Amino acid sequence: MRTIIKARWIILSIWLIATIVLVATQPDINAILRDKGQTALNSDSPSVRADAILDKMEKYKGTNDLIIFYDKNKISDAELDQIKNGVENLSADASKLNITEVVDPFSSPQAKKALISKDKTTIMVSFKLDKKSREIDDIGKDIDSRLSHVSVDHYLSGEDFINDDYLKTSQAGVEKSAALTIIFILVVLIVMFRSAIAPLVSLLAVMFSYLCSMGITAQLIDKTGFPVTNLTQMLLLLILFGIGTDYNILLFNRFNEELARGHSVDDSIIYTYKTAGKTIIYSMLTVFIAFLALIFAQSPIYKSGVVVVIGIVVLLLEFLTLTPFAMKLFGKKLFWPTRNVRAHKENRLWSGATSLSTKYPIISVIIVLLFIVPTIVLHQEKLNFDTIKELGNSHPSSKAMNIVADHFGKGNAMPTTVVLESKHRLDKNASLAAIDQLTNDLNKVKGVKQVASVTQPVGSEIPAFYIGDQTKSVTKGLSSTKKGVDQINDGLKTAQEKLGSADFSQISKMVNGTAKLQDGMTQLADGLKRIQSGLGGESSNSQNISDGIEQIQTNLTKMSDGIRLLSKHYDQMQSGYAKMGTSYQQTAQALLGVKDAIAQMQSVTAALGTSDVNVQQDANYIKLKSGLDQLSASLTQITPEGIKTLNTNYNTVTSGFVTANKNLDQMSNGLSQMAQGLEKMKTGLDSASSGIGTIVTNMDKVNQGMGQMKTGQQKLAEGLNGFNTFGEKLADVNKGLGKISNGLGQTNDFLSQLNSNKSFSIPNEALTDKQFQKSVDAFMSKDRTVTKMTVVLDDDPYSKPALSTIDRINATMSSGIKGTVLSDAKIGTSGPSATTNDMNNILTQDLNQLTIIVIVGVLFVLIIVMRAFWIPVFITTSLMGAYYAAMFMLNFIFIDLKGLDGISSFIPFFSFIIIVALGVDYSIFLLARFKEYPLMPAKEAIVEASKHIGSVIMSAAIILGGTFATLIPSGIELLVQWAVAVITGLVVLCFIMLPIFVPAMISLIDSPPKFNWWKGKKKHDD
Repeated sequence: MRTIIKARWIILSIWLIATIVLVATQPDINAILRDKGQTALNSDSPSVRADAILDKMEKYKGTNDLIIFYDKNKISDAELDQIKNGVENLSADASKLNITEVVDPFSSPQAKKALISKDKTTIMVSFKLDKKSREIDDIGKDIDSRLSHVSVDHYLSGEDFINDDYLKTSQAGVEKSAALTIIFILVVLIVMFRSAIAPLVSLLAVMFSYLCSMGITAQLIDKTGFPVTNLTQMLLLLILFGIGTDYNILLFNRFNEELARGHSVDDSIIYTYKTAGKTIIYSMLTVFIAFLALIFAQSPIYKSGVVVVIGIVVLLLEFLTLTPFAMKLFGKKLFWPTRNVRAHKENRLWSGATSLSTKYPIISVIIVLLFIVPTIVLHQEKLNFDTIKELGNSHPSSKAMNIVADHFGKGNAMPTTVVLESKHRLDKNASLAAIDQLTNDLNKVKGVKQVASVTQPVGSEIPAFYIGDQTKSVTKGLSSTKKGVDQINDGLKTAQEKLGSADFSQISKMVNGTAKLQDGMTQLADGLKRIQSGLGGESSNSQNISDGIEQIQTNLTKMSDGIRLLSKHYDQMQSGYAKMGTSYQQTAQALLGVKDAIAQMQSVTAALGTSDVNVQQDANYIKLKSGLDQLSASLTQITPEGIKTLNTNYNTVTSGFVTANKNLDQMSNGLSQMAQGLEKMKTGLDSASSGIGTIVTNMDKVNQGMGQMKTGQQKLAEGLNGFNTFGEKLADVNKGLGKISNGLGQTNDFLSQLNSNKSFSIPNEALTDKQFQKSVDAFMSKDRTVTKMTVVLDDDPYSKPALSTIDRINATMSSGIKGTVLSDAKIGTSGPSATTNDMNNILTQDLNQLTIIVIVGVLFVLIIVMRAFWIPVFITTSLMGAYYAAMFMLNFIFIDLKGLDGISSFIPFFSFIIIVALGVDYSIFLLARFKEYPLMPAKEAIVEASKHIGSVIMSAAIILGGTFATLIPSGIELLVQWAVAVITGLVVLCFIMLPIFVPAMISLIDSPPKFNWWKGKKKHDD
């Protein structure tokens, strides 16, 4: 120390040069924060991995941000046009504004429902911002200028703008806190020392430490990527000014005591550092170990607290060099204008409390435990990660998000994104089926409102993509087909019955009869010719001829009647065959339709078997497929060619009927003319020859007609023989149709069982459909190896129920891909809820892990200082009691009274480390003074130590508590809560645990109570 005193000017020069260089070259931490942002999670966190996978899908580089247009009275059509024009201006100048993509309800009609609120008061415009090296403030001003003509209020929000507002608010809070801290410390030190110089010296010494520490920290952040948050600068400021001033109070008070004892300035400095200096080194060691433990933290935010270690090292160097310089430089004048150097007065509060607790240790401990234990038992760790709530409505970005939450719902405004990355393409049927199953599984998760994916792009199933719906269409068609087959079968049975009842054997007899009639007609014509010849030769046999004519006339009348009856029967047959022709042609076409339907059913059945291996092994499926094959085989002979042949035969029969009817008409006319001729013969034989000539001529015509009729009858017989064959085939067809009907019924019954089947099987034509490809483009990467699912939660994305939902989503995804084609895929969950959940998990793990490390480290240092075990245990217990009391008070004020959802996520840990790491300083102050009275009993020594150190500890606590109290005017919820927690912890520690609990416990181990009342009673009896 004497060497340091001698080299004090050199040391001062070094400090000045180092401070100037570090300040001059210090990078702007705020600019680094604005450029890179603060990282709350490490690279192994699920949400961080998910973001990395999601980046592979992004077509445009940048961060997602929003423009919110809001009119509480509803946006009018005119205002809507203004907004549209403003958005068009933004899109036109996108490259100048560093905007890479714009999604709005005007150019993207499909997004209209999602971007315009139902009450028409709010419109969202989403855009990607690649800010590069530009400041958010500048970009915001440029965007505002493009929207200057829009009369509707608009707000810029999103990650970039929220972070910028939070950073600016934090920075303003740091600046305000720094100014208030300096003023507060200066006032307290002036009151305490009643001096103007000591407070200034203390502040300047700490200022040197802070500037150098901040310069070194900034270089590490800039050059090595050291973790940085918006709390980094504030944490270093509060701790260095807080404990630095506390240490100065201890040093200056001891220095004042040594001067009051008549020691020289140099000796007073040396004695001060031998006593108080050693205490400060021990205290710094505990703070050093506590903050060094943060290197084991998973969260970069916690790990950024390691900068305090740098500050502690620099502060230690300052205490060992600059403070001795100030003591040597000013000497007794350090406490100017106070003339008489005197030691500080005893602290009556601490003295009285300690005396009382050592006198009644058991009662004191019980009272303290009654106060502390409930705070531990009732402790609840409710954390809040909602940065927007912390900002409130005082900033445009947070106000915009609150508007979105009110008019769209926070779940819709801030959805969760589940991502999946595979080594193989995901646009195949098997992969799509697995994705669809995952989508349905996520929809069943408690707390999930809606899930949209590549197979369900609008958040609901597409029925046509499922076997159940596809089989419904098939079964409906099969039912119609079966009904039609049954109708055809009934019709064919009727036709078969009619064909079976028809006596086609009479046709051949009719043909033979017609032949005989033709022969008779020929003979008759020959006889008439002979009669004509006889008449023409004036034969004597004229009377015989007359008799013969009468007989012929009688026969002709009979023939005419017979031909008329034959013509009538022909007409009836022709009409019946015409109806039969219509029926069989319809039947033939229906059979061809049935055959085509069977072929389509065979195709559907084959596809059904291909889509699912289990279906191929199903007995009903095998029976169905076999039945369809048999039915198809039974209809093999039913071909268009066969139907054509049948039509030819039918046409032949029809032609025969027409010819026969025509000839019968001719025959009837001929016979009539013959009768007329014979009548003429009766009236005059003179004209007989002429009449007979006419008859002969007509008989020739009749004979010719009879020949034609015979030919027609022969064709008719041939055609009817075809119908005999057709009738025989109809019997086989009817049997086949019966089998088809039964098979269709069985097939329908089997397929009906599949109507509820939710197996995904997208048709091949749908895979290439343009609309479906739009869904693929929206939900998959270009190489189709990455896909995403957008999940809307029921709860506030930052709420505890939402975080529990994220855990269930992750568990569902992990189990859902097992045993599928996606089993080797990487999965992750992204979005505010997922990030918050990861933060909650990591911060909880860090708090539990680091609490143990810090407690063990502090206990270890205390054991070394005290060279004892139980007193360090009591001190550690008192520190934990103060922490739990602070957390209880924090929950009571901000959750119970103010109605917040929870306390800020970083508060528990940073409050713990401040209360424990800095609070242990006061314990060391007390114990170090306690050890200065080794000859006294422990009970008396602790009382004596409390008298002399109580004022120092209370002053230090006031300084540290007041330093944190300067955070309250910042208005930031996190800083206010931090201040309340630290102040509460310090009050409990300095007014309950250290002056009451610790002395009482020391008293108990020094003079343990003797529960020997029975011994006392026995002695009295003797």
